[in-house]
Amino acid sequence: MSRRHFMLGTAGAVLSTARPGLAWPMQALTAAAGPNWQPNADLLRNLPRLLELASVPGLALAIVEGRRVWRRGFGQAIEEQSQLVSEETVFEAASLGKPVFAYAVLRLVDSGVIDLDRPLYDYLPIPDANNPRMRRVTARHVLSHTTGLPNWRQQPESLNPSSDPGTGFSYSGEAYFYLQRVVEALSNKPFARLMRDQVFDPLGMNRSSYVWQPDFESRMAGGYDGQEKRLDVQSAIGRRTQAIALEWAKPLNEWRYEDSARAVQLVNPQWPALPLYMVPNAAASLLTTVGDYARFLTQIVAPPDGGIALAPATRNAMVAPQVRLNSALHWGLGWGIQRDEHGEVLWHWGANNSFRNFVIADAVNGRAIVVFTNSENGPRIYERVIVAVTGHDHPAFLWI
Repeated sequence: MSRRHFMLGTAGAVLSTARPGLAWPMQALTAAAGPNWQPNADLLRNLPRLLELASVPGLALAIVEGRRVWRRGFGQAIEEQSQLVSEETVFEAASLGKPVFAYAVLRLVDSGVIDLDRPLYDYLPIPDANNPRMRRVTARHVLSHTTGLPNWRQQPESLNPSSDPGTGFSYSGEAYFYLQRVVEALSNKPFARLMRDQVFDPLGMNRSSYVWQPDFESRMAGGYDGQEKRLDVQSAIGRRTQAIALEWAKPLNEWRYEDSARAVQLVNPQWPALPLYMVPNAAASLLTTVGDYARFLTQIVAPPDGGIALAPATRNAMVAPQVRLNSALHWGLGWGIQRDEHGEVLWHWGANNSFRNFVIADAVNGRAIVVFTNSENGPRIYERVIVAVTGHDHPAFLWI
């Protein structure tokens, strides 16, 4: 069963430790056992063969140790052109964009722009959210996937949670998009520019964007289905929206929600003007390189003093379990949390069309690993890579 349609039962699901104002000490995080995470010689030697056996054209891997980063590409970014994956190859990050957006929101919490526990409807009373449950949804609910909303609407209809906000886990890109609209309105900045100001520019993530950039054209990985048939949905949308932006003489970086909604049927007349089809999209449209994403991960596992580091209380909230999934897994603010005999790590997965990605961040020991793949078969490979690097299996793989 796809976790994009998963709904956890509400009984006892949301943790009392997630109450507003209750501190979660960083000491509560337990150190993951084992040596430093690093790719061994056997893994590096065997990866090309594993890619071929799994019908995965290419892979990009980055490992963070403190503020040091090891990164490398394997296989082909575009098979038919024999274009190799490098650390400069741009991938669809898919849902790995959610933790990045969550970090930006938490920065806005620190600056007083938004309150984690104030209803979003108070900030932006859109007609779609005008019902009793939606009027109670907060940023905390969105970032912990406890709004009760589905992943995406398929038909034009009001946002209607299936459960009371804060009472159970329901993975929702739709909720992320609503929060995107709220912070865009509160900051009075187009979303793509807001993300550049809050995260990308301060961290030097110069090859990252939630909208298509012209210089991605020569560096974008092609996506492939399980039979290695080319399937570039997000890239095609990006190129089309770029063309529309040129026609309108309004750069994509300056598009607001109204522009995205207006453009949907120009991209494809068959599509309704729903968030699933819109860019920029906080939940799904991040385009980035493995090196850029590693820069973000250093901010998570080894943040320097000052800069864009979160306030201690805000960082505590990010890594605190907000809702229980099972005996090994919880969800924090923007991140999954895995707790087992090996310790505790943050994690997330990404699945857009033909791209499959995974990230694990060990905030206690200052280390992280991220894997991008350009195939629906990607999990066959990224699970093996992560197990080889970390030295053990991960419950999160079984849950997805």
